[in-house]
Amino acid sequence: MKTNSKDPGSASVEELAKYWRLPSTRAARELARADGIRHVGGRYPWHSIWKAEGLAPPPRARWDELKLPHCTVDDVAGILGESPRSARRRGLAKPDSSFPDPIPLRKKPMLWRRAQLRAWQAGLPVPHYTRASKTADLSPDVSKLRRKKAVCNSFDPWAAARSAARGND
Repeated sequence: MKTNSKDPGSASVEELAKYWRLPSTRAARELARADGIRHVGGRYPWHSIWKAEGLAPPPRARWDELKLPHCTVDDVAGILGESPRSARRRGLAKPDSSFPDPIPLRKKPMLWRRAQLRAWQAGLPVPHYTRASKTADLSPDVSKLRRKKAVCNSFDPWAAARSAARGND
């Protein structure tokens, strides 16, 4: 993991597999490809990885904690001294509102950010990371559909008939 003052750096395929807790580098490459993360010179930029996880570009002070490998259900069970089933339940129906949410990268296995779990376990405020905007990911065609039609001041003889056919929308 190389770090620059302007850029958080990039991760190799091996580091990515360890970060996402995947069994092989092949699985890491396939997940990165499925999430639209492109590799540059055989390495995956951290900003792209975090964007695929639904995060906005984090401030520089958060880079190191965001690069920590994620925790699986077994890790959470070990941290909390519970069974894996109880840890899985914590992720689905949170009995404690301060318990961190799982990462929405994929459904199985459930993953949590290690820094959030450590803070929760220590009784400290759980760090929250800014979510990425969903509108930035939309294509221009979708945004065109959301725009309202321009108001036309010319006479339309069929406007009354169309309005009556539609009813009161």
